Amino acid sequence: MEAGVSLGHVEVGANVSIGAYTYIRSGSELSVVSEIGRYCSIGNSVILGQQKYTHPTDWLSTHPFQYTNNHLTYTPRVSPAVIGHDVWIGHGATIMEGVNVGTGAVIATKSVVTNDVLPYAIVAGVPARVVGMRFPDDVVKRLLESEWWNRDPIEIRALPLDAPLASLQILERTPATAFTFKSISITRRGFAVAR
Repeated sequence: MEAGVSLGHVEVGANVSIGAYTYIRSGSELSVVSEIGRYCSIGNSVILGQQKYTHPTDWLSTHPFQYTNNHLTYTPRVSPAVIGHDVWIGHGATIMEGVNVGTGAVIATKSVVTNDVLPYAIVAGVPARVVGMRFPDDVVKRLLESEWWNRDPIEIRALPLDAPLASLQILERTPATAFTFKSISITRRGFAVAR
């Protein structure tokens, strides 16, 4: 985890990196997810990386009796979800394993995301579908190229944040300086602060 991460009561079942200033509200589960970017806003009861293939669908039964205390084994295919930077995920949403959610995307409350989400897309529904874009294509391209989430937070806070085009103009004419967020590694055995 990088600096400024805020976690409520969250169940973590995977090795996951969480970027600076991301917050995750209580009741959420990090199942099969490998990466959550910087500045993400994740609501209550969100499931990231819901497994798809936990039971065999092409066997006699889907029940685990077939491979529990038996000579058969079943190993589900697993592919982690990846969440980009500046993603907003609403209350009760589910992101399936293997899904890539692009930077700047918005996932509506109670949506079930089964396919990749483009950067800055707004998706809603079951299954989730694109219902709009946050910005026109040319602005999305400029935002992605700016990589503003890699800059010093003090520099970002000084921007006219309620005016994205004005912020982009400043970012585009100001060279990015190298900035490294402090991070901490947490395991079941304890934690260590990265230097």
